[in-house]
Amino acid sequence: MDELDKLKGAWKSQDYSIHKVSSKDIYKMLQAKSTSYVKWIFYISIIEFLFVIALNLLFDNDKYLEVYDEMGMHNLIITVSIISYGIMIVFMYLFYKNYKNICVNTDAKTLMDSIFNTRKTVKTYIYFNIGFMAVTSFILFSQIFSSDKNISIYKATSNVPEDFSTTYLIVAIVIVMTLFIGLVLLAYRIIYGILLRRLKKNYKELEPLDK
Repeated sequence: MDELDKLKGAWKSQDYSIHKVSSKDIYKMLQAKSTSYVKWIFYISIIEFLFVIALNLLFDNDKYLEVYDEMGMHNLIITVSIISYGIMIVFMYLFYKNYKNICVNTDAKTLMDSIFNTRKTVKTYIYFNIGFMAVTSFILFSQIFSSDKNISIYKATSNVPEDFSTTYLIVAIVIVMTLFIGLVLLAYRIIYGILLRRLKKNYKELEPLDK
């Protein structure tokens, strides 16, 4: 039994004169836990942002930009990259804003509102990212397979034999991208999902205090 459970047990067993003090103690405990979870959501978003930057630095971007330039996709790739980084920065700001808001709550109702908004922001981030990934992948590969020249360049860059069926290649890419996006979604659900479930539990614990 953790400290919060002990406080709840003591709260229920006390008389009304002490009841208010105990509810304050429980509120403070729930606020502290919720603040910690929201802080970790913000930290994880920073780690994710740095991880994406590190991946880009590890790969030879100049080489790939030359290839995309040959395909006439240079501007498209730059635009997608800028939008992708922009989305991550905007949500990092929103996570930080949620963290600052949850630190200054003074009653159960406002804390519950902050928890609700945080969970909503995280869910929006997850599905927006997955959606953006799916849409941009479709656009990029549609551009690649829009001409025989681009298909040949892609096959040469990816070490795919020139005589390999384009239809089979498209099917293979769709399968790989579907699996990749599915793994990203699973990772999001595991990493952010743990914190969201804990925030949901705190939200339910706060409901009796809001009466």
